[in-house]
Amino acid sequence: MKKLLTLLFISFTFSVFAQTEKGKQFVGGSADISVSYTGKNSGFNLGVSPSYGVFVVRGLVVGVRYTFGISSAKNYDNTKKEYTTTTTFSSSIGPILRCYIGKKQLKGIIVFNPNYLTSVTLRKTNVSGNNGFNIYGSAGIAYFLNDHLSLETSLYTSATGYLKVLPTLRIGVSVGLFVFLDKKKKEEALPVAP
Repeated sequence: MKKLLTLLFISFTFSVFAQTEKGKQFVGGSADISVSYTGKNSGFNLGVSPSYGVFVVRGLVVGVRYTFGISSAKNYDNTKKEYTTTTTFSSSIGPILRCYIGKKQLKGIIVFNPNYLTSVTLRKTNVSGNNGFNIYGSAGIAYFLNDHLSLETSLYTSATGYLKVLPTLRIGVSVGLFVFLDKKKKEEALPVAP
């Protein structure tokens, strides 16, 4: 068992050479979750963001990112002496640029992603929808477990604006798992029949 664990550790640790080469593809995503409290008011946010891209040059990915999010706010109304809850479902899509910096197993990463947004908001008395725009940027680190898998964490900022609504700025931490695929599979030679 010790030999198997040692072999797995060595394969994860030392097989990191060509993760960010031109022509490689990546598939992955990130998730973020946050909770906020202000006096009697509280808020909850959950977002999932799958991504796909291709390395156009070493270390630079061009791709697309889709995000789905749920947020809920519970606010206390002092005049009515009751809580009101607002739940919003949002989705966005847009191009993504990812830049990996470094040649080691631990690389720096910078991400830029503008998005078109749609949202549906549910309140006790009505349902409404809105369109908007979002700009997402992050900086962090990517730890390559091997040639095909990285664990990434970053500090992000996101500015969101909807029609007739004041813009919102969010700052948070994101964690993601990304898979790197070769665009061209190496063909194996077939055995020749005797």
